[in-house]
Amino acid sequence: MCVRWYTNYTGSIRDKKNVSFIRVISKKHGSHQSQSNNGNKIVGGSEVSIQDVPYQVLLRIQTLEYIGLCGGSIISSRVILTAAHCLSGGVVEITIRAGSSDSENGGKVYTTSRYRIHPQYNHNTFDYDVGIVRTLRAMTLDGVNTKAVALPAEGTEVPAGTNVLVSGWGDTEVKGKTSQQLLAVKVPTVSTEDCRQTYAQLTERMFCAGTPEGGKDSCQGDSGGPAVDVNSGVQIGIVSYGNGCARPGVPGVYTNISSIRIWIKNNAGV
Repeated sequence: MCVRWYTNYTGSIRDKKNVSFIRVISKKHGSHQSQSNNGNKIVGGSEVSIQDVPYQVLLRIQTLEYIGLCGGSIISSRVILTAAHCLSGGVVEITIRAGSSDSENGGKVYTTSRYRIHPQYNHNTFDYDVGIVRTLRAMTLDGVNTKAVALPAEGTEVPAGTNVLVSGWGDTEVKGKTSQQLLAVKVPTVSTEDCRQTYAQLTERMFCAGTPEGGKDSCQGDSGGPAVDVNSGVQIGIVSYGNGCARPGVPGVYTNISSIRIWIKNNAGV
């Protein structure tokens, strides 16, 4: 199983469940090329403007050993919602780029070292895979390029067949190169029963989304990014992990926001 972010750490990183992190060669003002046989980023999607997903942000997370790339979503002028696994490993500084479709340019950039992950987060199973990043000063939300996304009420169900829009930056195919332009893809949610055929460890804090034929999915580099209900515009999920990327009959796994809604409210005030 692969968590869906990558790092430019000079060595390989694996957790106790052999969940590998992508090793990449990083250029400060260029693209990142994958050195792994795992797929990266949005697969089967298309380029979108930040105005289509103004809640989307890019996170560059510096720890003592590596720099990781994740997605996140604006839920208030001071708080970004992301995945807990993006914030594991001794974070030193987080750089947030908001309001731009370009991963390297435009928008506004904020830095912070303030973050929190769910106390019950399990790095072996990815249960409770949710975290928040708090900016040192309020972000500018203009309602066009930057806007807070709505979250579901506690206990809101995620029916199978719900179309979600997933967005982020990263490779567009296995062994591919990252796209500097923001990408997005629509995928339907999958029933818990069907998803457990692939992921026996699935909990009520998770749901799955993907197409039977494969070819459309989130992947490494998208971790922490939003999965938004296409019809309501409400963010119902957070990109978490998956068994490969865009494989036929193998959906991606997302943190179910409604199941950890109280924790978000208590810690983010939203």
